[in-house]
Amino acid sequence: MKGLSRRFPAGQLGLYLVLWILLLLTVYPFISMIFKSFKNFNQDTHNPWGITLPFHFENYTLAWETVRPFMLNTVIVTAAATLGIVILSSISGFVLARFKFPLRETIFYIIISLMMIPGILSLIPLFILIRDLRLIDSSWGLIGPYIAGGVPFGIFLMRGFMEKLPGELFEAAYIDGASLFQSFMRIAVPLSRPIITTLVILNILNTWNDIILPSIVLTDDAKKTVAVGLLTFTSQYNEQVGPLFAGYIITSLPLLLFFIVASRQFITGMTSGAVKL
Repeated sequence: MKGLSRRFPAGQLGLYLVLWILLLLTVYPFISMIFKSFKNFNQDTHNPWGITLPFHFENYTLAWETVRPFMLNTVIVTAAATLGIVILSSISGFVLARFKFPLRETIFYIIISLMMIPGILSLIPLFILIRDLRLIDSSWGLIGPYIAGGVPFGIFLMRGFMEKLPGELFEAAYIDGASLFQSFMRIAVPLSRPIITTLVILNILNTWNDIILPSIVLTDDAKKTVAVGLLTFTSQYNEQVGPLFAGYIITSLPLLLFFIVASRQFITGMTSGAVKL
């Protein structure tokens, strides 16, 4: 104990203990969900918290057949919305960061002020607009609003990051005869990869997990996204915990794996002055 005390002061040891407790509290629900995904109804009734043999791998087969169309719909909507947000935010952020023109700051603050409007206030007008455009039960009824809602925050991030890029690089490119588009694509975009990754991750999480807009736009089961589809899945398998939790895990894995792969770029983007006005 004396050796442990010398290596870890009492305050630091207490901090580590708190962090480990928080980690266990965070991870345990997911671990419990994994255990339950391999059980049938009787196994979960008699032993709801522990591991029970035999494992029922057929739960995953059944869950996959149910959630597969939901995941495909979600991938299409998420990819299109994220691509649109990144393109528009990058171009707008580049213009607002690298060019001086009248009312530049006013335009920027008007754009980011849109972030302060609660989304629930615009829900009814948005639904009426989607209905009038005949986009009910259409992927575009989700993609358009997601892009419109995500661009202000994207501009906020991209402009703050691109303002800190060395101006000498763009001046040298201009002297070498590079066009504005070439400077944007060959200098601004590659150097902004960390913040672009951050923007991609945040929008994928928001779009993938959104339940409010899909629940009012999508009525056809064949068009539903993961968040809304899981409600149908839950009502269908409310007593069969194995397939139910297997479906939750299957729909969570893409986000988890993507974040693990891109986590370094995400952290770099968030710690590189991305939130500087």
